[in-house]
Amino acid sequence: MTFDPGSWLSEFPVREHALYLDHAAVCPLPKSVAEAMRRRITEQEETGHENYKEWRNHHLSCRHLGSQLIGCAPDDISIIRSTSEGLSLIAEGLGLTRKTEVLVGNEEFAANVSPWLGLQRRGVKVVRFPQPDGRVDPQVVEDHLSERTKVVAVSWVAFHSGWIAPLAQLGRICRDRKILLVVDAIQGLGVLPMHMGAMGIDAVVADGHKWLLGPEGAGLMATTPELRSRLHPVISGWRNVVLAPQDYFLLRLEYQEDGRRFEAGAANDIGVAGLAAGLDLIATVERENIQARVENLARLLTRILLAHGWEVYSPGSGHPIAGIVAARHPSVSPADARRRLRERRVVVSVRQGNVRFSPHFYTTKGELEAFDKILEKVGL
Repeated sequence: MTFDPGSWLSEFPVREHALYLDHAAVCPLPKSVAEAMRRRITEQEETGHENYKEWRNHHLSCRHLGSQLIGCAPDDISIIRSTSEGLSLIAEGLGLTRKTEVLVGNEEFAANVSPWLGLQRRGVKVVRFPQPDGRVDPQVVEDHLSERTKVVAVSWVAFHSGWIAPLAQLGRICRDRKILLVVDAIQGLGVLPMHMGAMGIDAVVADGHKWLLGPEGAGLMATTPELRSRLHPVISGWRNVVLAPQDYFLLRLEYQEDGRRFEAGAANDIGVAGLAAGLDLIATVERENIQARVENLARLLTRILLAHGWEVYSPGSGHPIAGIVAARHPSVSPADARRRLRERRVVVSVRQGNVRFSPHFYTTKGELEAFDKILEKVGL
């Protein structure tokens, strides 16, 4: 059956206010996501925690739908508050010590750098490898490995340029050397296909507020059972330990073995309700349709920008593409270009000296044709 994007346009009220090309920053909430969060607020407003068992169903939905996107078991999913939290749980939980190394690209987003740099206080060495324009070259990665390397940490999609890391190749390299591969997937999950087992990935972390169409403060972390057995929970509470039914006393510390191992206490249940609704929307649209739409829109954007004389630093013809198009006008500064577009209600971001455009599947060809005319009108 042919995918009809028109049937989904009413799901995104932002279209009435702006041409939103900024999903790589924070997505505008779809109507169903906002409604799910409002229902959760209203229930607690009117009944306290009377419906708490139903609220836990949102967690089950996130585990089930998240596992389908990532290619793992529902039990492998932990619900986290942010990508930074998830990466920190892994970095701190590994217990790495002096004489071990972690390999991180030199153009990684800060969230995938600070948890590893924090380990330097323990004597862990953080090795940086060249990553021009966010590109990850497997050979360069392999050349920077040593017998002391314990972790390779990469982003699936470079936040500032849109280049996609070759995860399957990196997974093979890491498997052969018994090195952990940890992936910050926030700029790819919801658009690109993933199967962490087949790709040789040990951990995947992503907040839900970009391509997953959820709110900030609720995301997913997937870990293999083997990695979980090695990860010590750095936060302990009453929800990530084993308790007898209806007994809230704790005499012996025993952590949960599944993804709940890292969910220590009260969750952001309002955010989780929104995340579950966003994941359900993606499943209903079908990720294959989303990927095809986002890729076509990104390529059309690239052609439009090139026709107006912009320099494009994102993947072009012959390369896999996600949803990010990073470009620079030859004579107008990125900040000024962003300002001119904002005045015409076109929402974009500036990252690392480029204007970053990032449409989601519901953007239409007609809207990008209008964007083409706007560029001419504002001197871009």
